[in-house]
Amino acid sequence: MALGTAFRVFFAALFDREAAGRLESVLDGVPTDAEPSTAPARLPEPPALALNSASRSEAITLLSTLQREARLIDLVKENLAAYSDAQIGAAARPCLTQCAATLERVMTIKPIQAAGDGATIDVPASAGPSRYQWIGEGSGTRGKLVHHGWEIDHIELPHWTGASDDANVIAPVQVQRN
Repeated sequence: MALGTAFRVFFAALFDREAAGRLESVLDGVPTDAEPSTAPARLPEPPALALNSASRSEAITLLSTLQREARLIDLVKENLAAYSDAQIGAAARPCLTQCAATLERVMTIKPIQAAGDGATIDVPASAGPSRYQWIGEGSGTRGKLVHHGWEIDHIELPHWTGASDDANVIAPVQVQRN
């Protein structure tokens, strides 16, 4: 149950700035309106020394990192109809290799289920649909594993320090001097 909650919290923090703020308060031990404080009082942290305090979505930071290190957005946005399958494969291989390396650097992704594809597994009765998805007809708590699933165990994205006007930029315009 804790991993399912962690997964939900991760995506709430990643895609909902307000939820991320509330979660950060809870993790910092700041009491919410709904609960009395049982944690010892903490002094507020001094403001970080930065040129600006612009905020940026972690989703944009991740896309920017994948673009900078692997040119993922360039590959995805390219009109592939103009190329042969061999050309697409030749372009995709280094991009996917670099994407894998980037993801390994900024987060730990691991299989949810250790069993191999085709193995018969028991699904906990308390498992939510975000963790286990039933495919096909039938009932019970045992089934054949089709895909082991993925979960994030740890994430450490680069911290955004740019200007607020640039918070949504994934990749800068590149201009060659004459």
